[in-house]
Amino acid sequence: MNKEVTIRQATIADIKGIQRLNHALFIKEYRDYDKTLNTKYTYSKKGKDYFRWRVINHHDGIIVVAEFNSRIIGYLAGGLLERKPSRLPARYAELENMLVESKSRSKGVGSKLIKYFFSWCEQKKVNFVKVTASSQNFRAQKLYHKIGFDDYDVVFLKKMRLK
Repeated sequence: MNKEVTIRQATIADIKGIQRLNHALFIKEYRDYDKTLNTKYTYSKKGKDYFRWRVINHHDGIIVVAEFNSRIIGYLAGGLLERKPSRLPARYAELENMLVESKSRSKGVGSKLIKYFFSWCEQKKVNFVKVTASSQNFRAQKLYHKIGFDDYDVVFLKKMRLK
């Protein structure tokens, strides 16, 4: 499959396919890892605006799609980050969200999407790329380690019981 998969920059015509995958990502993440996610975000006005902005504004961000037989089977969205004042001067980017359909996983599609994003980052003179994965999402972590990401921060979250 990997040789027949096309990786390319998304167009406006791809947004519905991207939303389909993003919604699946939110549902899976909510079900398996993170009950704080708003599973209605993808099709909300803010969600639609986010995808449209990432598709048309190539200066600050990008959406890349993986196609197989003229069907979108994966996507990656990412963009430039503002440097925190507490960090040394450098250019930062974030791989914001990504999903490859389950039947197309473990075939190199995710790696190809990430490499395309890295190429975009190089064009933007990015020094550091950030990605976040749920702590129990070992499959994603394995992919990120394989592609060259290192563990960096650990984030803790405590749910407060309000009285």
